[in-house]
Amino acid sequence: MAKGLQATFDTSGWSAGLDRLLGPARVSLARSMAVAGGEVLRDEAKARVNTHNGVLGAAIYLAFRERYSTDQEVQYAVTWNKRKAPHGHLVEFGHWQIYAVVRKPDGSYVTDKRRRLATPKWVPAYPFLRPAYEAASERAQAAMIQRGRQRLPELLAGREVNDDT
Repeated sequence: MAKGLQATFDTSGWSAGLDRLLGPARVSLARSMAVAGGEVLRDEAKARVNTHNGVLGAAIYLAFRERYSTDQEVQYAVTWNKRKAPHGHLVEFGHWQIYAVVRKPDGSYVTDKRRRLATPKWVPAYPFLRPAYEAASERAQAAMIQRGRQRLPELLAGREVNDDT
């Protein structure tokens, strides 16, 4: 399951309304709110990633972490699809380059494992997840609150709205 960026927000102010909800309605509200905040963080990460060819940006998504979620807590992660962009961690954290990199005629780059560098070169990180969180955490929290204010009355009235969020 995805690890990605994890954000924690204080939800104690919402406890009165949440205490009136039971079971699936409570989980539905929590998931709706988490998705609203996660979408803000995901969009900010996409905006901050280097768009050399767009592969990494297109691979960033919001993942539900079912393995770590319970009736009391739901977890989502902003991460990237490792199959679509296996180089994402190199961009986020930096890395040692030990092989020559060749630019192909189409503008893409490929590692030439036949040509080892005499001296490894440090390639600096261009982080996009952490800066996205730092820049958008307040907007994400506001989006969560807004979604909660919209969804809570629906759930308290007994109207289950199927919106997959």
